[in-house]
Amino acid sequence: MDALRCSVEYLSEFGDCQSHSVRIVQDGTSLFLTSGSLDVLIFNVQERRVTTVMQFDASVIHLALSDDKHRLYALCLNGGLYCTLIPPQISSSSVLVNKSSDRVLYTVPDDSIVLKNASLQAFTVVEKILVTLSIHKSVWSFDLYEEPGSRPLHKLACFQVVTLNTCCLSITEKDKSVSSPPVLTCIYPEGSTSVSTHKSDLLPYLEPHLFRLLFGVDASLVNSPVILCGLPDGRICCFPLRVPILAGPRGEQRSPVRVLQSLEQPVVFIGTCISGEHGPQCLVAVGQRGKLLMVKSKQTSLEGKKADYSFNEHSVRGPVLCACVDDKWLYYSSLNDLHALQLTTTSSSSEATGTESQLLALTSDSLGVCRVIALAGPYTNSTGSVQLLAVSLSGRLLCVNLPRGSENGNVPRLPSSLAGQRVKDLLASIANIWERAESLKHKLQEKNDSLKRLNQVINVCSLLLDNHGNEKACDVGTKLPISCRGVARWSSLLQRDLLTLTCVLENSSGCTLEHGWTLCIQVHPLSKGPNMEGSSRTYSFPFKKLDSGQKLDVTIPLESTDGLSLPVKVYCSLAFSLSALFSPEACSPGVSQLLTETGSISAPLSTLTVDWLDALRLEGSFSHGNIRHSTVTDGIQAFLHSRGVLTKDSDTTTKPGPITVMVRVSSELLKTKLPLSATRSQETCVSVLDWLVSPEAIGQPSVQSPVICAYSPDGCSVKLLVKEVTLGDFCSDGPLEVLEIRVESTSVAAVCGLHHAILRRLQVLLRDSALKCGHTKQLKAQSLFEAVRHVESLFKDLLDAQNQAALGGTMKMKKNSEILFRIFLQLRANPLVIL
Repeated sequence: MDALRCSVEYLSEFGDCQSHSVRIVQDGTSLFLTSGSLDVLIFNVQERRVTTVMQFDASVIHLALSDDKHRLYALCLNGGLYCTLIPPQISSSSVLVNKSSDRVLYTVPDDSIVLKNASLQAFTVVEKILVTLSIHKSVWSFDLYEEPGSRPLHKLACFQVVTLNTCCLSITEKDKSVSSPPVLTCIYPEGSTSVSTHKSDLLPYLEPHLFRLLFGVDASLVNSPVILCGLPDGRICCFPLRVPILAGPRGEQRSPVRVLQSLEQPVVFIGTCISGEHGPQCLVAVGQRGKLLMVKSKQTSLEGKKADYSFNEHSVRGPVLCACVDDKWLYYSSLNDLHALQLTTTSSSSEATGTESQLLALTSDSLGVCRVIALAGPYTNSTGSVQLLAVSLSGRLLCVNLPRGSENGNVPRLPSSLAGQRVKDLLASIANIWERAESLKHKLQEKNDSLKRLNQVINVCSLLLDNHGNEKACDVGTKLPISCRGVARWSSLLQRDLLTLTCVLENSSGCTLEHGWTLCIQVHPLSKGPNMEGSSRTYSFPFKKLDSGQKLDVTIPLESTDGLSLPVKVYCSLAFSLSALFSPEACSPGVSQLLTETGSISAPLSTLTVDWLDALRLEGSFSHGNIRHSTVTDGIQAFLHSRGVLTKDSDTTTKPGPITVMVRVSSELLKTKLPLSATRSQETCVSVLDWLVSPEAIGQPSVQSPVICAYSPDGCSVKLLVKEVTLGDFCSDGPLEVLEIRVESTSVAAVCGLHHAILRRLQVLLRDSALKCGHTKQLKAQSLFEAVRHVESLFKDLLDAQNQAALGGTMKMKKNSEILFRIFLQLRANPLVIL
């Protein structure tokens, strides 16, 4: 409604409320309010403050005032109906004054209970008669009591109505605060004593003609008030208070209760409106889902005869939480907004069409007030504006002022000279607000995007930290959500052979690695030579995006400026730069400084080891300049140099020939640990050799013979062979089948490196899987004793060589080197068996 402009005044605040538990009753300038708690607040509208707090034993769910306005009735959740005097008529012994807030706190005593009924649902007080509504099993019961005074409560009558199937048959104490409790309203006839006395209280009454048509001649003759009850099933029942109860045909007592109409939805409000010459001419009822019923009398019918009354049904915007009416307007709240509907236009249009009981959709006007759950009023103040007292869902008490203009509701328009300027100002304000809203929307979108990226980063880090630090062989990896595996390969560049490591980052998770992630690979040599200090190298590979299921391949050289030094540790990790969370224009100086100080987040992926076995060249040959034909003396010098011992060149020649080392492993152990499907001895040897030189190809052998010849990383030729031998005097249980892994080469460095690589693989194999052997082998003590004596003799020779080396001298250094080399060969000539 363009002509209706409202202003809202904030009066007080009481805390959050529930829509079904708030009740307000107004008496002049005093407002009685409960939000479903133990307290009933008495609020003075003029002073705008709470003057009295009345505290009950249980939560209050319904309120009503007596006819003389001196007593307050309250229905509590415990089923007790209290009747207590209203301050300041209460004795001073029961009152406490809060000096800080100047409030009166009154505790209602237990002896104020006038009725105890756990099934009591609603009540009202009409002309010193207390009318209660309760439900028991499948019957609604209307009980009439004489209003309590100095004598005990006296029951006057009882009327019953059977419930429908759509209504619940029993309501417990917990269900008393349902969102659609029954509604009890008293309709007075025009000329009633109560209407004449309390005209200012806007008691609902009807003009005599419609009152007589709706409720009967008897009620009209004795001016009896009529109780109207809106039940949760939608029925509107009515019965007069002062009409004698008639007897039926068989002499039984006949109930005066009859059903006036059914809305087929819970009833929220019943009242009267549209004043005529002798009073309101319309009965109004509103349903919870928006059905509006208007009952009014017809003056004449089309045949010229006197008509009775018409039921007109309409539809308004629901759901309806609360409502009230004045002379021409219906005010109701749908929680999202407070609406005003002009009833005079509705009634006239219905008369023009001549239709009855026809559901018509009505358009109400918005008042711009939301979250209203309770209404009191309306009341017209001295300035002519209509006031509504409302309680919002947040517990605020509001005063809504609705100014009225001329009779047709129009407000004086602005002068034409000012109207154009007002429109320009409004359009400029709208444009300014739109720009600010767009800027705010853009900032919110950027923050949401940053939060999404941060959430993605946290998810990726959580996946990585659950599986970090798993040391694996160079090319053996477990299937992880995000993994990195590496394979060593030889490549030629400028007629020079280089050993490179190809790392494959695979994203098998449901996350996407977006811009800001970097794959970091650190190569750290394990040799402790004199020139190895600070020789670690780090490679970084930033990428834009790696979706789920995609892979990223990178290749790095393993040879540094100091040459190729094996074995090496390769540490793979993922790093995320925090600056990628924000766009440059959206990043404030404080955030930029914080990101600069914080840096990035790093999470480990895997740890790889590249050794001499990974660097073997099985196919092709080295470039001519890389092939070495080393003697044993050269091998000794290289071995000692790799261990940090500096020696001078020697002309002494040692017997040329290959150096041999071997490792013996129980056949049963390897068959248990490795997924070998071979049954014959030669097939087993080929499978074990294939596992050593190409562990990622288990099940798809690339080695076809138990003997392979290859080139070592230093360019020397090596031979690896595996054969099965039987040891007869090693185990007391009988002959023991073992696999002998042998390495032959003229290069001492190659032999040592390959021997170390084989032992490391066996250690990882024994550590990463559980042994499943049926029994433990019983070893012969004699063979162990001989092995111990042999090692002790070698240890004595080693001590003698160290003592001679301490004395110095070129000849002694040469002899010491030969002794050390002999000890090295004897330690590896008769190794023990790995069981």
